[in-house]
Amino acid sequence: MYNNKNTTFMNKIMKHTHIIGLLSLLLFVSCLDDKGNYTYGEKDIITIDMPTTLSVLANAEYIDIKPVITSNKEGAIEDGNANYEFLYERVNSDGDWVILSSENKKDLYRIADLGIGKHTCRYSVTDKRTGIKSVKGFDINIIVSTSEGWMLLCNEGSEERVRLDMLSQLSKDRIIPAYDIAKNPDIPEMYHARSLGFFSNRRGTIGDKITLMAETESYLLNNTYLTIDGNAYEMKASLFASSPEDHIVNFACVPNNDFTNHAAIIAVSKEGNAFVWDLLQNGTAFEDPANTSERGGTPEYRVSPFVGVSTQRSTTGLSNGGAALLYDIDNHRFIGWDGEREEQARRQTCYPLKDPDSAEKLFSFNTGSMELVSMANTAFSNGAVYAIMQDGNKRHIYSINLSNSDFKQEGCWEDIQLTDFDKATLFCAHSQYQTLYYAYKNKVYSYNLSTGASKEAVTLNPNEEVTTIKFCMYDNPGGVTQLTAKMDEETAAAFTARQYELVVGSYDTTSTDNNGGILRFYQTSSPGTDLTLKPGWEYTGYAKIIDVKYKEVKP
Repeated sequence: MYNNKNTTFMNKIMKHTHIIGLLSLLLFVSCLDDKGNYTYGEKDIITIDMPTTLSVLANAEYIDIKPVITSNKEGAIEDGNANYEFLYERVNSDGDWVILSSENKKDLYRIADLGIGKHTCRYSVTDKRTGIKSVKGFDINIIVSTSEGWMLLCNEGSEERVRLDMLSQLSKDRIIPAYDIAKNPDIPEMYHARSLGFFSNRRGTIGDKITLMAETESYLLNNTYLTIDGNAYEMKASLFASSPEDHIVNFACVPNNDFTNHAAIIAVSKEGNAFVWDLLQNGTAFEDPANTSERGGTPEYRVSPFVGVSTQRSTTGLSNGGAALLYDIDNHRFIGWDGEREEQARRQTCYPLKDPDSAEKLFSFNTGSMELVSMANTAFSNGAVYAIMQDGNKRHIYSINLSNSDFKQEGCWEDIQLTDFDKATLFCAHSQYQTLYYAYKNKVYSYNLSTGASKEAVTLNPNEEVTTIKFCMYDNPGGVTQLTAKMDEETAAAFTARQYELVVGSYDTTSTDNNGGILRFYQTSSPGTDLTLKPGWEYTGYAKIIDVKYKEVKP
C-alpha cells in the first residue's frame, strides 16, 4: 500500500533535480562560448636604461639625456610613439615635484640653469592604453668649473702677481684647466704668493674656509666660485677678533681624533706671530698671538712660517685635542701647541718642548744655532712630521710624531750626504712609506729613511724648474672614507689613491707669455723611491705654481 505523501515529495525532488541539471548544462555551454575580457598572456614590462648621475656645468652646458626604453612586448620605444607619455621631474626647494620639461619627449635637452648643487630627479614612462608606468630616479649635479679639483696658487711674471689657477674635476672622467679665476677688478692686486689654506668643517655653525695668502694680503675665497668677493673678505678682517698689522702667510688645520671637526687652526704671519682659532671651544675667530706664555700677552719670540701637523684623519670618534709643531727662530727651539691643555686660556699659548729622558732622546728640541729649512707633514705612523734642519754646512732630518699630543722623537738622520740635498728648498713626504722627496732645479729626488735608498726619481726638461712638490691629503675631518661613501668601488679607489700621488709643479723658463707653468702627477709604489708619470696627467698654461690644495666636496 503506497503512501501518497511520500510519492508527492519524491516527485518534487526529481523535478528540482532535472531543473538544476539543466541549469548546470546551460552554464557549462555558456562558458564554452564565452570569449571573455581577460588576457592570460605576458604582462607588459617597460625598462628604462639611463645614467643615474649627471654632472653639468652651470649655464654653460646642456642637460642631455637620451634614455633607452624597452617594452618586453613591443621592443624599443622611440620618441613620438603616441601610445606612451614621457615626463621629467625634479624636487624643488620646497620638496615638491615640479616638471623639468613641458614637452612630451623621450629625451631631455635643456640648458643647465637649475641652480648650483645636486637635484633629485625622476623620469617616468606611461603606457596610455593600460596606465602602466615605469619610473627611474636620477641626480643632476649642476656644477661650476670651481666646484671641485686642484687649486693652484701661482706667481705671474717678474712682478709675481698672485694668480689662482685650477685643474677642475667636473666629473669622474672630465678634468679641465681653468685660469686666473679669483681676479676681482675692485680688489688691489696681490703679489708674492705664499700658500693656500683649506678648512673642511662638518658642523653647520661654521662653513668651509678657503684662504689665499700672499706677502701683501690674504683673503677668504668664495666657497663656490673661488672668487674674492670684496674687501670684507680680507682674512684678518673676517677671521680675527682684532685685526693685527701682520701679513698672514700660512693657515694649517690641527686634526682632532673626532670625525666631526678639527681641534684648531693655526695661522702664522710673515712677521713671525702664531694665531690660534680654538675650535674645541666653539671659538669664532683667531685671538691675539699665541707665541707667548700668557694669553693675550706680548709675543715673546718669533716663529717660522712652517706649521707641523698630522695629516691623519680619524673615523673612530675617539677624542684627543690635537697638536701642532712650531719653531722659535729667535731661540732656535721647537715649540708646541696642543688641545689637551685643560684651560681654554692655555690653549691660546704655546710652550717650549722639553727633551725626553736620555733613553728616548734622539736629538735636542733646543737646537743651539740651527735654522729650520722646512717641515713635511704626513699621516705616516699616525702623524710623523719631518723637520729639515740647517746646522752650519750640514743638514739633518728630525722626525717628531704628534699623535696623542706626545711630540715623540721618532728618528734622527744627521749630516745627510745626498745629491743636491744641501741646496734644496722644496720638500714633502709620503704618508704610506717613510720616504722623503726634495727638488732642485729640474729634478726630484727620493730618499727612503728606513732603508737609506735614494734616487733621482724625476728629471724634467733642462729648461724647466720645479716650483712645488706636494701630496694633496684630504682635509675632511672624517677622512677619505666619508668623502667616498657614495662613490662606486672603482671611483672610490681612484679618489683614495690620489692622496698618494706626488703633485709636481714646474715652470718652463723659456716661456714668453707668463704661462709656462706645468702640472704633473706621479704615482708611487712601495717603498716610495720610484715615481711614474701618471698617463695623461700633464697640464700646461699655468703661471708659476707655488702651492697646490685640493678643494673637496662633501658627499
